[in-house]
Amino acid sequence: MSETEKTDLLRDDAAVREAFRRGERSAMAQVYTEYSPLVQTICTHGFGGFRGFFSSADREDAVQQIFMAAFEERTRLAYDGLKPYGSFLRGVAQNTVRRMLEKRTRFQRTDAPAPQQDQGLEDQAIEAETLGLVRRFRSTVVDPPEPVVLQRYFIDGVSEEALAVELGCTRYRLRKTIARIHKRMEGYFKAHGVSALP
Repeated sequence: MSETEKTDLLRDDAAVREAFRRGERSAMAQVYTEYSPLVQTICTHGFGGFRGFFSSADREDAVQQIFMAAFEERTRLAYDGLKPYGSFLRGVAQNTVRRMLEKRTRFQRTDAPAPQQDQGLEDQAIEAETLGLVRRFRSTVVDPPEPVVLQRYFIDGVSEEALAVELGCTRYRLRKTIARIHKRMEGYFKAHGVSALP
């Protein structure tokens, strides 16, 4: 059976498609449930030269970011219902993953100033250990929407107001999530001998 012959929720159900284009939560929840396996497969097995995310935390973060991109108004309105939404979403997913990988590569470049010659080996070891600790903590944050909040608020520096709009939740609910992550982060760092957090 060709891809065009397979059933596809948004292509085949005009009512759900129009509700989704309007941004109705029930339709968006249906889309998430219906197409989540496809997005999980893309994040796990990759595409082209990308072989997928090895870390479950990275996979979950990617899934959340892909659906955030797919649920933006301009992206919802860009789907016309003529071809399977699965094909359309695959394009969104691949573009989102490429942006994630490009951003990660930029952060990994060594174009920052080189350490001063008088920086001791002990300081360098402490810095490396702290970075490793941060990476390990990130791998423990897996419950949606916490990975997205950790990335967007704590790392990217997005404001509470803007992030609440992205996630489609109230600022009160977002603040509770932020406080929960911060408390866990403090506990994790203290347990590993780091007592100061901003």
